[in-house]
Amino acid sequence: MRITKTALVGVAVVFAGLAVLAGRMFWSRTRTWVLVDMPISLSEGRIRTPEFKTNLTAVYLIEIEVEKNMPFDTINCLLGIESDNNHPDKCTNNPSVISASWILSRQGIVVARGSTAATTGGDWGTDTIARRIGSFKSEKGRMYELDVDVLANGSPLAAGKPRLEVKAHPMYYEDDAFADIPFFLVAVGIVLVGATIVVLSILRGRHRSEGL
Repeated sequence: MRITKTALVGVAVVFAGLAVLAGRMFWSRTRTWVLVDMPISLSEGRIRTPEFKTNLTAVYLIEIEVEKNMPFDTINCLLGIESDNNHPDKCTNNPSVISASWILSRQGIVVARGSTAATTGGDWGTDTIARRIGSFKSEKGRMYELDVDVLANGSPLAAGKPRLEVKAHPMYYEDDAFADIPFFLVAVGIVLVGATIVVLSILRGRHRSEGL
């Protein structure tokens, strides 16, 4: 059966819809959600990250993350994120070993700073727990460098294979997911229009063949 021009137009419309969806997925996957993810030693001293660049204007969290290979309560206490007000003495035997300050700079100019003394909170994952030590708002397309000064001996957490992470605040993941919905609906609509054109073209061609 000969493929009509109308059917070809329908196929082109279908591919256009798929291209819209693929383009949005590619854009999302190329965003710098995680700027730094590197193993660190929690012995006293300075940690300097390689220079990094973000393609998002977003709030990024600075965290020290460890694996859950010790008792849950022990890790929370050592990280200093135990918040059980009903048991204030829970961490007496395992006081926090996290004490650090940090400086974010751009081309040698300090643009943000902070410390664990002014920051609380953490993230609990399936296999890891993280202590938040600060946050900053990035400017899209800028290069940054982060210095973290470890002010206390954190060796009790060494078994957890500590890592320094700088990652976008979860709200930006959520916003991105919601932003995907209109693109998905538009793409589906375009594909349905294209598929309808193809089907109608085929049916019209069959009708003409039967009328001969």
